[in-house]
Amino acid sequence: MQRLINEFIGTFFLIFTICVAAVYGKAGDYAPLAIGTVLVAVVYAGGHISRAHYNPAVSLAFLIRGCYISVKEMFSFMGVQFLGAILAALLAAYCFKGEIKVSAAEISIAPALVGEFLFTFLLVWVIMNVATAKATTGNQFYGIAIGFTVIAAIYSVGDISLAVLNPAVAVALTMAGKLSLGQIWIPIVGSISGSVAAVVIFNHSNPSEKCSTSGESSCRPIDDE
Repeated sequence: MQRLINEFIGTFFLIFTICVAAVYGKAGDYAPLAIGTVLVAVVYAGGHISRAHYNPAVSLAFLIRGCYISVKEMFSFMGVQFLGAILAALLAAYCFKGEIKVSAAEISIAPALVGEFLFTFLLVWVIMNVATAKATTGNQFYGIAIGFTVIAAIYSVGDISLAVLNPAVAVALTMAGKLSLGQIWIPIVGSISGSVAAVVIFNHSNPSEKCSTSGESSCRPIDDE
């Protein structure tokens, strides 16, 4: 239960920040920094509890990686992540929607899919390396690496795909009106495919990094703890 609460809280504050800072424009040009820094904060706060996924695509990646999570818990994580996203979008809309008009972004399908795929790939590849690799066990830079990756994604492909990188964020942006219902599949497909590609390549490139139940492993399956 503690892990689910952590995933809910982290996802809620990440997506509330995205809605307020970016969708409703309260952070102006500093929105990428607001989003990246709050992600750094919640990753550091909850990394020792649930590995700080806050993203269904990341939870799927951890399952494929074979680390820290069972199939049952992955779906539980996804459930609370989507719940956190929905509540965050509703609260942000309650606070700001009446004073700010939001229109759906104009997105070209192919470039947006490429942008979402590439930067979700990078995000998950970074997470696998800083949060599950034996060589980086106990490091203190994982939160900054993850947050800065998201900042780089927003600056790089924000105008192309909105740099969603997260199916739960896609739902929140659709609720807020920044994505239309006809567009929601783009970040979902792009982020999931990028996540799967990243973790498959990581596992293939690091065959000695398989999880085990030994105390020396940095990546014990959750059911064996």
